[in-house]
Amino acid sequence: MEVLGDSNNNMKAWLTQAPKLTTFRVNKLKKIEVDVLKNFLISQRNVLDTTELPDFYFLRPDCLILGPWPEVSLKKAGKEVIVDALCAAAVLRGAHVFAPGVMGLPVNSQLGERVDIYGDLEGHCKRGLKVEYTGRKLYVGTGYLKMLRADLFDNGVQPSGIAVHTILPASKLPVVNETIYSKGEVLLQNLPSIVCGWVLDAKPNECILDMCAAPGNKTTHLAEMSNDQATIIALDKTPQKAAKIKESCEIQGVTCVTAYAFDSTKCCSEESKGINSGPPFPPNSFDKVLLDAPCSGLGQRPQLVNKMTPKMIGSYKFVQRKLFAEAVKVLKVGGKLVYSTCTITEEENEGMVAWALEKFPCLKLIPAEPILGGTGLANKGLNDAQRLMVQRFGPEDNELRKVDPIYKDSIGFFIAAFSKS
Repeated sequence: MEVLGDSNNNMKAWLTQAPKLTTFRVNKLKKIEVDVLKNFLISQRNVLDTTELPDFYFLRPDCLILGPWPEVSLKKAGKEVIVDALCAAAVLRGAHVFAPGVMGLPVNSQLGERVDIYGDLEGHCKRGLKVEYTGRKLYVGTGYLKMLRADLFDNGVQPSGIAVHTILPASKLPVVNETIYSKGEVLLQNLPSIVCGWVLDAKPNECILDMCAAPGNKTTHLAEMSNDQATIIALDKTPQKAAKIKESCEIQGVTCVTAYAFDSTKCCSEESKGINSGPPFPPNSFDKVLLDAPCSGLGQRPQLVNKMTPKMIGSYKFVQRKLFAEAVKVLKVGGKLVYSTCTITEEENEGMVAWALEKFPCLKLIPAEPILGGTGLANKGLNDAQRLMVQRFGPEDNELRKVDPIYKDSIGFFIAAFSKS
C-alpha cells in the first residue's frame, strides 16, 4: 500500500510494532493517588519474578506515562491459544484476551494453566480449532486460562468476559487498565490524542463544537481542561454513538457537554434558531471547533493485518472536505479550528490542509501549539513555514524540528490548527 512514497517500508515496519509506552489521561476533575498504580505494579512484580518496576511519571498533570517491564522474560508454556489479529494487537498493548477474540484452544486445556497467546496473521483460523494452528501466526504474550472450550465455543451464544488473563505481552508492556482506579479517574488514551486536546486548549465559558465526538475521549478531555465550565456540543451520526458520548461524560463526572445524534456534514443552517435549540447551528456560533475527522485509521499500532484498499483509503477525503466546510461555517470570526486524524496518508493530512487553505480564504494556518510532534511531510502541498505549524506523529527523522523520542513512538497521528478571519 503506497501511502508514503519512498519511506513506506520503514513506516510499515514501525506500524507492525507496539508502542513501548502506555499512556493514561488523568481526569483533572478528580484527584488520583499514584501509589495505587505503584502498589498494583508491585503485586504484578511478584507474579513475574522480578525485583524491578517499570518507569512511570506524569508528562503533564493530565497525562501519565507507563514504561515496559525491565529485564523480564518468561519461558513459553507450550500450549497455544489462537486469537484474531485485532485481539493480538490489543494484547501487545497490554490487554487481556476477551472471549470473542479467541479462535482456537486445545481440547485438553485446564482452567488456571499458563498458555501462550498467538495472533492469526492470515485470518484463516476457523473458530473452535482444537489442534495446533499451522497458518502464519505471531507470539504476542503469555497468560492464565480463564475459560474452557465449552465456555467459548459450545454453548451456542456469543461468549463474553476474560478468556486469558494476560500476565506479560511480548512487548513487555504492563497489563494495566483503568479498573485499578475508581471509575472515571483515568482513561487509556494514545499520547497524540491527548496532545490534540492540548492544542484546542478549552477554556471556561468558551462555546466549543466537537464534530465527530464518539466515543467521547477527546470531548471529556476538553471538558476537564475547561474545569467543566465550557459549553461543549458533541455530535456523532447515530443514537448509539451519542449514547456512548453521554456514558463517557457520566463516568468521568462531566456535566458541561450536550451530545446529539446528528450528521456533522449538515451541522450549519441559516435557518437555525441558535445553539440551545440543537443542531443544525447558525453560522459563526462557536469559539472553537474540533474536527477529529473520520479517516483511514492507518496510524494505529500495532497493525498486524490491514485489508484497506487504495480505493477505500481514497474515499475518506470526500467526507473530510464536507465536514471541513461545515466547520468553517459554524466557527466564529477569530475562532480556532483544530483538524486531526489518526492516519498517515498525505491526502488526508498535508493534502487536506493545502486544500482547505486554497478553498477557504478566510482560514489562516496557525501553529498547532504545543508543538510536540514532527513537521508535515515535504513536497506534499505545504511550504516549510506551513510544515512547521502542523504536527505529524510518526517514526520519521526530521530536518526542520527535533522531536522527543516519546512522541515518535505512539501512533501515527496528524494535527493542524487554523484561525478564521
